[in-house]
Amino acid sequence: MRLNQKKIEEVVISVLGEPGLALAKELYGKENVNEFDLAHRTKKDIKVIRKMLYFLYNHHLVGFTRKKDKQKGWYIYYWTIQPDSIMFHYLKRRREMLAELKSKLESGQKELFYICSKNCIKLNFDQALDFEFHCPECGELIMPDEGKGLESIPRRIKEIEEELASAEIEEKRKPVKAKKIAPKKKVVKKIKVKLKRKKKR
Repeated sequence: MRLNQKKIEEVVISVLGEPGLALAKELYGKENVNEFDLAHRTKKDIKVIRKMLYFLYNHHLVGFTRKKDKQKGWYIYYWTIQPDSIMFHYLKRRREMLAELKSKLESGQKELFYICSKNCIKLNFDQALDFEFHCPECGELIMPDEGKGLESIPRRIKEIEEELASAEIEEKRKPVKAKKIAPKKKVVKKIKVKLKRKKKR
């Protein structure tokens, strides 16, 4: 599974919210991007950009190198997206979404829900009974939902399962890096010999 701009944006937005979208676009496909350039391109204050970058860094989504400015004497940070970590977070979110969709489908099939004609609120049977089958928001009579809104869930579940299966196959195909094994050093134990002193008579 390739890491594309859409996946990066989804992960960054999940951490930073919508304000992180512009930052994700500027970091995509680039290495060692100057933080001042990021601030200029996103039209945000340098302090805001740094805060966002450190937040991503704390989630292991970006890395940095720093170089000292010879003229001004301060350090400038250069930022790069960490692809493996982004992919890990993306797949983790997909697994969480899959679990939520399965749970929603199961509860929707087991339990009867009620909605009003204006779609103000959705209530289960006990809640609907408490409000005498009237919407607590607008007062309209509420009717059984009959599984509306669940039609697209099986298709979405299938899509995510296929995506995760594809990612697992690719992960297995990756070549395993051989670990360098350092030769064992022979440990020579020093034996201390205690000499018994002869007692003077």
